[in-house]
Amino acid sequence: MYRITVHACFRAEHQLNISGTLEPMHEHDWQVDAAIGGKNLDENGLLFDFNRVKKMLDGAVGGFNDRKLEDCPIFRGKNASAENVAEYIYGTLKPQLPADLRLLYVEVQEAAGCKARYES
Repeated sequence: MYRITVHACFRAEHQLNISGTLEPMHEHDWQVDAAIGGKNLDENGLLFDFNRVKKMLDGAVGGFNDRKLEDCPIFRGKNASAENVAEYIYGTLKPQLPADLRLLYVEVQEAAGCKARYES
């Protein structure tokens, strides 16, 4: 199987509610990796064009930049945790891919050494 990975980043704040306690508002430089896999290359020797995937990923995270994530409609009523961010991005990217490709995972790093990955 072939695999490609694309990377995007955004700067955003969040304020998690952990067991009824609201943590202080804080900001991260979020890092996002999305990995796509497939068995065949196209006539150009590509699994899929990096630029197309990057544009999809940038579109998925573009609304988060310079925002409080809990103000985004998709996070209303739930924590904007790295886990939930990864799941949202995964759900946004997956239907945009051709049927012969598989979205392997989306990994989100909110701080150095603190990553969450969503895969199905």
